[in-house]
Amino acid sequence: MADQTPRLGLGTYEWGDDWDHTDTVEAVDEHAIVHGPIAERPATGEYDDELYHAIDQGITWRWDASSEDWTYFSGQGCSTQPVPGTSYFEAVQFVHGRTEQTPVWNVEAHGIEGDGTTEVGDAVHDLLKTVDQAGGGIVYFPPGRYLLERTPLVGDDTILMGAGRSTVFDGPRSAGDEGRALFSNTGYNATEYEGASNWGICNVRIDAPNATGIMPAHAKNVRLERIYGDRIYYHHVDIVSCKNVVVNGFWATRGGEGDSDAPVQFDSQQSGTDWNSVWNGSRDALVEDDGTPTRNCTLTNFEIDPVNGPEYGVHLHRGRNESITIENGFISGCRYSAIRADPDEEVEDLTVDGVSCIENARGITLGQMKRGRRELTINNVTIRTDDDEVAAGSGLYASGFACAAVANVSVDGAFTNSIIFDDMRDLKLSNITATGADHQAFRFRENVDATLTTARAADCGTTGIYSGPGSSVAYGGVTFDDVGTPVEVDGEIREWNSS
Repeated sequence: MADQTPRLGLGTYEWGDDWDHTDTVEAVDEHAIVHGPIAERPATGEYDDELYHAIDQGITWRWDASSEDWTYFSGQGCSTQPVPGTSYFEAVQFVHGRTEQTPVWNVEAHGIEGDGTTEVGDAVHDLLKTVDQAGGGIVYFPPGRYLLERTPLVGDDTILMGAGRSTVFDGPRSAGDEGRALFSNTGYNATEYEGASNWGICNVRIDAPNATGIMPAHAKNVRLERIYGDRIYYHHVDIVSCKNVVVNGFWATRGGEGDSDAPVQFDSQQSGTDWNSVWNGSRDALVEDDGTPTRNCTLTNFEIDPVNGPEYGVHLHRGRNESITIENGFISGCRYSAIRADPDEEVEDLTVDGVSCIENARGITLGQMKRGRRELTINNVTIRTDDDEVAAGSGLYASGFACAAVANVSVDGAFTNSIIFDDMRDLKLSNITATGADHQAFRFRENVDATLTTARAADCGTTGIYSGPGSSVAYGGVTFDDVGTPVEVDGEIREWNSS
């Protein structure tokens, strides 16, 4: 068997702790991953979840005591010895600091147990400080329920990896302190995007009824993959003043139990904000409130189908949010809207593509702002609520955007109005179907400059197309079925012809 070589040398280091005191930490990892050629890998492991990195293969192996065999854990493999059966652990590729020598840290080997009764938040936090000092790595949490009585902070070039739904994180919080983050990152109190970078969490379940889940703050280049969301107080994922964050693979079975309870939130920490904080077990510390916008972030491949009826599925909160993409997902069961931006939220370059909003009170709500928003794209979206008692307000509502394109959208249900716009310049709509509204199918209420082509208005109580004061609407290729009045004009309207 190859020698077990510690990642760190002997000695001590002084840590600048986030809680304004210093700790002296022994910088020795006695349980670092074993490295060596595949030929020297022992026939059996010494303990369950032991890890062995075959340097000639570029593959890390895990000893599975139940099957009494070495199983693939991570790595790219090589041309002559590829990853056996799969290479789906590409989630780790984004970390700059990962090399063949980057260690994998098994928390069990550091005395951290997911037994559901022992509080391990301090131990996890201390281990993450050691990993950060070592230059990053992969921290593996075997199946279990881990109680985080404080917020562990993830550092640069570090990935927290679980075993799927069987790796569960819970965050005990005292009465009055509910909603403090379950996980965050070092530099949450920095300015701009100077917090931890190139880190991620993947393949874990969050079941923390008294905490908010994963809260990247002032961070950049973050990837959250295969996150399972069960009970939570506010949000499973709350992205605060960050850039380049990707949430890829998110499944929420419940929403929050607090007052603002969307499973996913894109947020910006403004001056005077009382929330978004980490918790050290006895007190909280707020994210730096310098107004840094959340920028260039994506939510993709997701399903939000909560049984407890949260207010929203995805919430754009406190602005400014820039270049946000919500794509390839399903949202159901929201008491207010599937996707919502605050009325005074500054939004620039928002894309909603390939999302189904089914059985929510409203579909997409981006209203109540006269100006200051730019670049809205809504494409391949279905909004449908079959239950008349659930449908309320408008299926799709947007206002204040300069330059917006809406295409391949269907809105169906007993909403007050299917689609409504206010204060929109250069709005283009094509291949739109609006059916079942109590009142109007297409309502261009005030100060809207729009072109509507290849559309259908059907089963609407009063009007197919309404052009309100200050609005100018050109339309063409629109069909009207079972509509009280096809067109009603208080502004301007004209038939549109391509040339």
